[in-house]
Amino acid sequence: MYVNKAAVIILGLSLLALVGAVLAFGVGLNQSSSGLDVEEYAIFQGEQGTVEIVAYSSYSVYVKSDFSCSDTTVSVYDEEWEYFYKECDPIMNQPGWDMIGYFVPDVDGQLTVEANHEIAIIDDMVYLREGGGSILISGGLCCLGIVGVIISLVILVISKPKVTQQELEIPPIENWDTYRK
Repeated sequence: MYVNKAAVIILGLSLLALVGAVLAFGVGLNQSSSGLDVEEYAIFQGEQGTVEIVAYSSYSVYVKSDFSCSDTTVSVYDEEWEYFYKECDPIMNQPGWDMIGYFVPDVDGQLTVEANHEIAIIDDMVYLREGGGSILISGGLCCLGIVGVIISLVILVISKPKVTQQELEIPPIENWDTYRK
């Protein structure tokens, strides 16, 4: 039985990528399942003050879970703009803290923060470091593995054994005249 070696190699690497995807997803899920320690990663915590930010980064705003999202007012601004968007998202709640919104500034520097309850602001890059990156990597490995499996199966189905031309040796005919008739 003929088997294309390139297809077998691609299939093996693809299956390895799929196993890597499962492992990376498990690691990411384990890292993120315990919840994020908001106080540890907070770049601002309090009711009033200033926060140092980087342009075009995303920041999540949390309030202590003692207070509801609807009872909390927050303002994150500079001289010209209000940057805070209120969005109560229970999926993003962390132990002891409820997400009440986010902001994505288009300036570097400091913004003024005012709230009627204690809030915490975290840079959303924390989510990548705390398991989200592993989950994203697992998605890429999974896609790569699936595409590789499909390609290798197509190669295995389509490929045919190499036909080699063999030289035939014809024995000499002694009585050629008898065959010509």
